[in-house]
Amino acid sequence: RRRFLKFAAMVPASLGLSVSWAKAQEAMIPTSDDMEGPYYISNTPVVRNLNRFGKPGEVMRIAGQVMNAAAPDVPVAGARLELWQTDGRGRYHPQESGDYSDFRDDQVDLRGTVIADSQGQFDVLSVFPAEYWPRPPHIHYWIKAEGFRPLVTQHYLDTGPGTRPHRTARVLRDQRPALYPAPTFYIEPV
Repeated sequence: RRRFLKFAAMVPASLGLSVSWAKAQEAMIPTSDDMEGPYYISNTPVVRNLNRFGKPGEVMRIAGQVMNAAAPDVPVAGARLELWQTDGRGRYHPQESGDYSDFRDDQVDLRGTVIADSQGQFDVLSVFPAEYWPRPPHIHYWIKAEGFRPLVTQHYLDTGPGTRPHRTARVLRDQRPALYPAPTFYIEPV
């Protein structure tokens, strides 16, 4: 099915029609999983700002939506999104994995849990994560919801070499704070 959708997404461009590759790839439902990535910490607190302790970086708002892959117009209310990322210098805080209870509160930053509203929408403040070799700027997500398979994935910021177009969006810096309109997550029912 994914191959068909990928091929179908290319057809408008081959006919000379203008189509956004990112929009075309969003048709790849469900959202593909990805590696967990480094320094996952479980049981992080629910936050409205991932940057609780003022780590360096350009202030940014992350906003997105979680939808049901089996019924793509149906939001997943109450989905729990665990996010983690680097600061504006490319460092994780802490540069260790574990459970939140393994650390002092002030050691855990640029990570937290966000709860989607009744429309599956979420919104959280953060900073623009820096790249670190060989990775472009990205945000890690572990998404969980009752009756759905957990999804571990990543989103990439701005388009550049090595990014995955169907999970990349450009930061809108003309807004204050800058806005990262995260590509929609489509999670699978159990």
